[in-house]
Amino acid sequence: MDWWLASFFLGSILSLFLPIVPDLFVLFLLILLSITLFFYKPLRLSSGLFFGASWMLFNAFNHQSLWQDNNLNSLALATAPQWVEGKVISLQSSADPIKLKSDNKPLHFNLNVTHLNSKKLSTIITMRLSWKNSSFAMQQGQLVKLKVKFKPSHGLANIGGFSYQTWLRSKRVIATGYVINDKKNNILITTNSIRQQLFNTYKQLLPEHNLSPLLLALGFGSRSELNQELWQVLKTTGTGHLIAISGLHIGLVATGSYFLIMLVIRLLPLNFYNHLLFFQILNIRYFAIAVSLSVGIVYGYLAGFSLPTVRALLMLSFYWFIRVFSLNISIKRWLLLTLFLLTLTTPFSLFTASFWLSFYAVTIIFLTLWRFKSLLNSGNSVWRFIKGLFVIQLSLTVMLLPISAVFFQQVSLVALFANLVAVPWMSFLSIPLCLLSVLVMPFSEITSQFLMVCCIETLQALWHYLSYLSQQTWAVVNLSSANIKLFVLFGIVSILYLFLQFPVMSSNLIYYQRKYVRNLVLFMAINVSVILFFTVNNRSNTQSHHIKKQEGINDTKWQLVVFDVGQGLSVLIQRNSKAILYDTGAAYPSGFTMANAVILPYLQHTGVEQLDKMIISHSDNDHAGGLNELQESIVINELFYNGKQSPKNAVCLQGKSFFWQNLHFKMLWPKNIVSKENDDSCVLLISDGKHSVLLTGDISKKIETALLQEYPKLSTDILIVPHHGSKTSSSDLFITTLQPSFAVASAGYLNRWHMPVTEVVQRYKQHNVKLLNTAKSGQIIFTMSAQGISKRSYYRDLWPFWFAH
Repeated sequence: MDWWLASFFLGSILSLFLPIVPDLFVLFLLILLSITLFFYKPLRLSSGLFFGASWMLFNAFNHQSLWQDNNLNSLALATAPQWVEGKVISLQSSADPIKLKSDNKPLHFNLNVTHLNSKKLSTIITMRLSWKNSSFAMQQGQLVKLKVKFKPSHGLANIGGFSYQTWLRSKRVIATGYVINDKKNNILITTNSIRQQLFNTYKQLLPEHNLSPLLLALGFGSRSELNQELWQVLKTTGTGHLIAISGLHIGLVATGSYFLIMLVIRLLPLNFYNHLLFFQILNIRYFAIAVSLSVGIVYGYLAGFSLPTVRALLMLSFYWFIRVFSLNISIKRWLLLTLFLLTLTTPFSLFTASFWLSFYAVTIIFLTLWRFKSLLNSGNSVWRFIKGLFVIQLSLTVMLLPISAVFFQQVSLVALFANLVAVPWMSFLSIPLCLLSVLVMPFSEITSQFLMVCCIETLQALWHYLSYLSQQTWAVVNLSSANIKLFVLFGIVSILYLFLQFPVMSSNLIYYQRKYVRNLVLFMAINVSVILFFTVNNRSNTQSHHIKKQEGINDTKWQLVVFDVGQGLSVLIQRNSKAILYDTGAAYPSGFTMANAVILPYLQHTGVEQLDKMIISHSDNDHAGGLNELQESIVINELFYNGKQSPKNAVCLQGKSFFWQNLHFKMLWPKNIVSKENDDSCVLLISDGKHSVLLTGDISKKIETALLQEYPKLSTDILIVPHHGSKTSSSDLFITTLQPSFAVASAGYLNRWHMPVTEVVQRYKQHNVKLLNTAKSGQIIFTMSAQGISKRSYYRDLWPFWFAH
């Protein structure tokens, strides 16, 4: 059975690597094959593989078919505003629309849509919406009618960046959009959820304090109030998991409530419960289990039954089920059965980072308890607790380094010291006090406020310690892709050698057994050797680049990276681990910037520590919005900026040129800045003598004509389409003269201007130019070498999996 369960889970994972979801006929054939194999004993094990894959793909098919199930054309609906009715399912942080307007913050919420244009849907669809300058504040549980502009869910697609599309799919969201202010927008049913009511009251009672948002996160799973300063401390110290309600919190309150009930009942006088029929009929332990599970469910409800809480409740329920019925199940089978149930109930959680972090952490805890059983069972109870806390936390910190490196591109070196204090402190003080303050609030607001103050005081004491750790210069290390591979290898070596080769440890072995000491030294030597190997290898590569530079010999390859920044532009030129950036994408009033979401993660992923030059084509937000963010985050050695107030020595003007990494950069336009922003765009020609790239900014047909008059023999291999493919650019003469092999339009998905417009697309097609659109391809990387030009796109080559599309 264990192997079949493992096969089922493996099949579910392998199905994620398919580029598309098969149609229903293929899925039924797959299910039929699974059933046939299950009843054929020699191949029964493989049936689990096909069952797992078919279950995951069947759920994916149902999700992708929601538009068709409702007989809706999603692309046609995206062209105009629509009226929707549905229930708000997101917890809202404010019930005051005036405060929302004064804060200049849009509402963000998920809506379960039941009616579209007054027509009832056969299947409910979930939308992720925003509302700027909202006329009223919505609450979770309310039924609303809104005028919205939406489109099928879509996210930016770049290496190293956050996959918003995958996140939306994990939440079962199939459309995103925004609310249009209209007098007919209204609340149909004003009754909000119990959770929202409790949250509103709790927030009103909460004292004004810089750590108060932590209580909202611990009590209700609401992290929208956390500011950047709080997040930075949590991120640097590796303690963010303590704020997100997850298995640790559910397990803590469930275990605590169980032992509390058992203690209370045992302290009652014997004649008290002997005369109660309830306790005579029901086993006291079963009653404590029921209370434990109930408290866990209540806490899960307060947290909005997020995926981590649902996983924790499933594991808790299954554990108590085993205890109640006294089933003899090994830890390995319990873990496999839990994974089986999780895959059945929440299949889309398999492509979320939280699932793998939880699964890996639980596995590490069990392995640690098994391997160090003798050590942890020796000594008195206090000493056992201290040893258990230290050994488990040490194992988790070390073994989670590879996972942290893969998902977050950084590791916290202070995480061990932070968690050794923070985990027990919050487990026994802050979290119980916070939860108690929520539970007693309906009965006594004064008591609730007192508990809030006590909780804040405990957090304040802990925060001084965490803030001190976060301020250390060595607290966190950002990783490039090469270093991430190092940490992954480190994790594999650690698990294989530490858990498979070390002798079973006891208190005597720790200090006296030579075999253990010898193995420990060997284990450390292996890991140090691995680290030294990568360090020397990286340094030798750096030295070889330095030698090549001195000898005038450069790597023949260079890259042009066109980022997917929605409706905007950002292009990176890379060679020999050096880089030049052309434009930065947009910045938004909410604080979101393409620089922080796309460019900086990519630079970190590829190990680029500074920009040799940055060129801003013109001052439009969709091209220059991320300038300030980048200037604050990374070293920029030289800046060219065609803005209204640019200094003369930092302006891109016709006639200027420079050599960089044996590439020739020639500025073709403008002749001077005349405050016509689009037509003042910096037009840049990059050439290695064989291949060339032309970056055009937002120039119009007028400037295209002027360029051809100045440079009648101008040609290029790769053209960044002027003005994202608007009808005011890409003239027939311009395309005919340049004769590019590739043209790239950097445009937003289903943008309101419909760029690149149909007539421009047809124009490039008529001239046999391969036109690429970042909205459809994601990030595009061109590699120029002596052998020619190769192209890779995010969706087709770099991350071609169905759950990311």
